[in-house]
Amino acid sequence: MKINLRIKERKLQLFYLVYLLLSVPTISLAAQNLTSGAMLPGILASFGLATVIFILTTFMTTQGLRIFYSALLAVTFIPGAVLLGYLLFAKVWLSEGSLASLFETNAGESTEFIVHYMNPWVTLGIALYILVPVVFIFRIKSRACHKIREHKKTFATCLLILMLMLAVEPVAQQIYFVNFYRIFADYKIRTVLEEKAIESRQSQPFEIAVSDDRAPQTLVVVIGESLSRHHMSLYGYERATNPLLTARRSSLKVYGDVVSPQVHTIPVLRTVLTFADGAHPEYLTSRPSLFELFNRAGYETCLISNQPLEEGGSSYEPLLKLAARTIDLSEADRPDGVLLSAFARALESDRRKLIVVHLMGSHAVYRFRYPPSFSRFNGAAVREQPVANVSETIDEYDNSVLYNDFVIASIMDLLERRTDEPSAMVYFSDHGEEVYDFRNFAGHASEKTSTYMCEVPFIVWTSGAFDRRRDDLVYVETRPYSTADILYSLSDMAGLAFEGYDASRSLFSPQFVPRIRNVGEMTYEDVRQETEHGKTKASAAGHHRMAPMKISTKIN
Repeated sequence: MKINLRIKERKLQLFYLVYLLLSVPTISLAAQNLTSGAMLPGILASFGLATVIFILTTFMTTQGLRIFYSALLAVTFIPGAVLLGYLLFAKVWLSEGSLASLFETNAGESTEFIVHYMNPWVTLGIALYILVPVVFIFRIKSRACHKIREHKKTFATCLLILMLMLAVEPVAQQIYFVNFYRIFADYKIRTVLEEKAIESRQSQPFEIAVSDDRAPQTLVVVIGESLSRHHMSLYGYERATNPLLTARRSSLKVYGDVVSPQVHTIPVLRTVLTFADGAHPEYLTSRPSLFELFNRAGYETCLISNQPLEEGGSSYEPLLKLAARTIDLSEADRPDGVLLSAFARALESDRRKLIVVHLMGSHAVYRFRYPPSFSRFNGAAVREQPVANVSETIDEYDNSVLYNDFVIASIMDLLERRTDEPSAMVYFSDHGEEVYDFRNFAGHASEKTSTYMCEVPFIVWTSGAFDRRRDDLVYVETRPYSTADILYSLSDMAGLAFEGYDASRSLFSPQFVPRIRNVGEMTYEDVRQETEHGKTKASAAGHHRMAPMKISTKIN
C-alpha cells in the first residue's frame, strides 16, 4: 500500500522542516570563506533528513506532531541561533575549531559580548528565527494520519535511514545541529581524558637537570591578551601607545617577526604551555608542561592571573593550576594594574622562582581594560580609516594598548629594583587583534585569519646580573619565530636540560633554526598572502562606505 503524502495539505509542515533543517546551512552560503560546492554535502544531508522526517510525521496525530516539532525546535534552536548569529556578526560560518572554543567561554565574557556587541538588527533576526517556528507549531494540524501497521516497511525503512543518518559520522557531520552536539560531546570527553592524563603524569618520573651557574634567580613570563603589534608605537604605530616602553627601548630586546600559533586564546595557551604542536598534539598529555618542568627543576612557581580560573573552565586551566601557588584576581573585575601588588609580593621570595602573569590586556570590550585616566585618544591622529564611523572603537583599543604599556613597564620597574638579582622577563601576547585595519571587522576569528590577528609583540628584558651569567644566549631581534616554541626558549633561559629538549627551537640559542610557522590550519606565509589579497580587494570595493561591525570571538 502506497503512502499518500498529500503535500498540498501538509505545506505548513514541509515549510517548518525546511525552515529548521535547511535555512541555516543554506544561508551560510553567504559566508565569505565558503562556496556552494563546499556546502553542497551539508545541504543534501539536511534535505535528506527533512524528507525522511516529513514521511515519518505522516504517521503522527495533531498532538503528536506538535510534541515532535516542539522537541525538534528544542534541539535545533540553540545551534541554529549560535551559528546564524555568528554568521550575521562575522560574515563567516563558525568553524569546528572555533565552535569547540565557544564551549569554553565563561559567563562573564559571554555577557560582555552579548550586552555590548549585539545590535538591534541581529537581535531581531535571531528572535524571529526562534519565534517563527513557535507560531507554526500552534497552527500545524495532522492530515490523514497513516497507520503504522498498514505501512510497516515504509515506516521501518524511514526509521532505519534516520538512525543511520544520525549515527554515521560523515553524514552526521554535515547536519549542522547534530554536528554541534557531536563537537560538544567530543570536547567534554577530550577534556576529561586530558585532565586524568595530566593528573596521572604527576607521579611519573621525568628527569630534569638544572645548571645552577646558568639559571636565573627570577624568570617572569607575562602573557598578554589580544594585543596586535600593529597598534604599538614601539613597532612603528603612528600613535604614541608605548611611551614608557619606547623610552627604555635600549634596554629591551624587541622582536619584530613573531607570530602566534592560532588566533584564539584557548588553542594558543594549550600550545604555549606545553610541547604540543601540529605535528605532535599528543605531547600535551605525554610530556610535562611549563609549570611541571619548573616544579621538578626546583623552581618556586607562581601564577598571577586577571583572567578567570574557574572549575571546569577552559581546557588549558588544568595546566595553569599546576603552579605551586595560584593567585586569581579576576573577581575584582579591574584593569590589569590590580596584579602589580601581588607581583611585588611574589618577587620577595628568596627562592629561585618562575612567575607567570596572565593579563586581560586588550580583550574586548576594550574600554573595560583601562581606567578613565588612560582614555587619551580621541580619533584625531589615526590614519585614514578603511571603515567609516569606527573612531571610537579604535580609540578604545589604542587606550587599552597604552594602559598595557604602563603595566608592562611597571613590572619591569619592580624587577629593576632588585639590582643584583639575575632576572629576566619575557612578554608576548597570546594572539593579535584586527581593529578595522583594512576591512569592516574588529576582533579575531580563525575563519578569517589575518596577519593583524597573529603578528604579536615579543619583548625580552634582562638584568645586568643575568646578562653576565648568561653570555651564551644570543638576541637576534629579526629571527622569524612562533610562540608555539616558547617552552624551548624558556627552558633555555632557565638552564634546564631534559629528554626532548631541542636547542634549534630556542629563540635565544646559537643553534636556532627557523621553522615553517603555522597559524591554525594555515601557514603564516599563506596568511600574509591572503591578508594582502584582502587589502587589495577591500580597497577596490570601497569598504570605507560600509557600516561598522564588531566581534570578539572569545570563543577565546
